Amino acid sequence: MSFSTRKIDFFHPYIIPVAILIFLVMGYIGSFNYRFENPLNTQTILTIIFSAALFAIATFITSKKFTIEKTKEINFLSEKILLIFIGIALVLQSINMVLLGGIPLFNSVLKANATTNLWRVAYPLFLILINILIAKYYNRKYLLLVLLGALIFGLNGYRTSVIGILVSVFITMYYIGKISRKFGIIFVIIIALGGLGVGYIASQSIATQTWTLNPVELVFYRAAFTQEVFEKIIPLAGTTHGHILSMIFSSGSPRSFIGNYVLHYDVCLTSTLFGPVMLDFGYIGLTIQMLFMGTFLKIIHSLAKKGIGIGIYSIILTHTLIWIETGPTDIMIWFLYLLGLILIILALKKD
Repeated sequence: MSFSTRKIDFFHPYIIPVAILIFLVMGYIGSFNYRFENPLNTQTILTIIFSAALFAIATFITSKKFTIEKTKEINFLSEKILLIFIGIALVLQSINMVLLGGIPLFNSVLKANATTNLWRVAYPLFLILINILIAKYYNRKYLLLVLLGALIFGLNGYRTSVIGILVSVFITMYYIGKISRKFGIIFVIIIALGGLGVGYIASQSIATQTWTLNPVELVFYRAAFTQEVFEKIIPLAGTTHGHILSMIFSSGSPRSFIGNYVLHYDVCLTSTLFGPVMLDFGYIGLTIQMLFMGTFLKIIHSLAKKGIGIGIYSIILTHTLIWIETGPTDIMIWFLYLLGLILIILALKKD
């Protein structure tokens, strides 16, 4: 039985506020169990709940106000062209690791320099095209390409790449009706093992790391630590006056800047979906961001009825879920939002 035949849409944008609340609970549990002196404070908890509520409200209002009855499929991407460029993406990432001189997953120094311009081309190229390929020309043999891509990009040392590829393809397959109960369970296990494995191996490769956590404990620790960073950001709300946003769309490392600004030492930090905008623009900025994301994802969701639309929605939803921990500081992922905007414009022109 296909999950997609059921009345519940498991990957409706409402999954974002649900995931935010789950992440909050994980962080609260983690803040008790590891190196944190105190659990998350009330203001942090209420701010995260407030953010989730804003997203849900925007999604609900948009679902009532925005509908497109018919969408036309974009047909200029043939199966052969997609396969060629997917192959190019895998070759580019392989060349990237050769030029780095090793496998970043097993070397924290290499990992720090692994997100090169080659990777910035290869990853989004593979991510976008593999989802479009699955959505438009599904064939079970193409799942081997999915696993190969997850492996090659996973060797870069970032679990978000593995999760981004596997989860987005899972969502795409869900919407085209290719996820049976048994297959879904197997795929979820692969996603969990891939994400946990890459995250754990990469953490063990850090030369200065002295603590020892198992892969599951590491997940709760990361959730707690990231939310602790956000807790420290709240008193500094609005003090960077848009500097982080400007860094995202220019040069520099927003995460390293946040590490220096908030914790006062040179470290690259994830600060939740809410941290960067809170530092830049305070609660007003946070409100605008969450309302925008709720509205935008719901519009893209309404267009996710055929091949390319399904693929783009799956990618944007997946990386918004990832942003709940990491924060929206990657220009490459904002480029995916731009693809969504193009999809909306094309749909409105055809409507």
